[in-house]
Amino acid sequence: MLTTKQSPHPHAGFSLIEGLIAILVFSFGALGLIEMQARAVQFSMDAQDRANAAFVINKLISQISLQDTTTGNPDPSSDFLLGKTACSAGVSTIHPAAVWASDACAMFDGASITIARPDGVTTGFLTVTLEWSGRYKQAHAGGAVRDSRSLSVTSRFQWQGPTS
Repeated sequence: MLTTKQSPHPHAGFSLIEGLIAILVFSFGALGLIEMQARAVQFSMDAQDRANAAFVINKLISQISLQDTTTGNPDPSSDFLLGKTACSAGVSTIHPAAVWASDACAMFDGASITIARPDGVTTGFLTVTLEWSGRYKQAHAGGAVRDSRSLSVTSRFQWQGPTS
């Protein structure tokens, strides 16, 4: 009579298919972590760009405030008004914010600038908007393409003229 030999541990170890499934699950987890890291870097760069844009806008606000105190004009904002202007079109060199605009355009690719009053307001308020195109990113084909998103920072501010 033939007898089969049984192992003392019938389930001792992984089979090949179990090992492959474990590697597959680990690979999906690793790919997910890589994607999360890439998104975190992108969000960090966007946050840095927004912080730089806010800093640049605050420089313009300081310039307008300085103009307010040096000229004695209680509302110099009318001199700074500027419809939506693309950096590629350029800002007139006689505009009081021309130097600021050229600095802002140098910092942000495909930028446009708007300096306007909020609706229904005639004095004491300005809204400054800086819009720009997203950064370049790696394409699937190996080249670099511009991110299709448009980013912007808007700052609305009010000031009071000099008190005597």
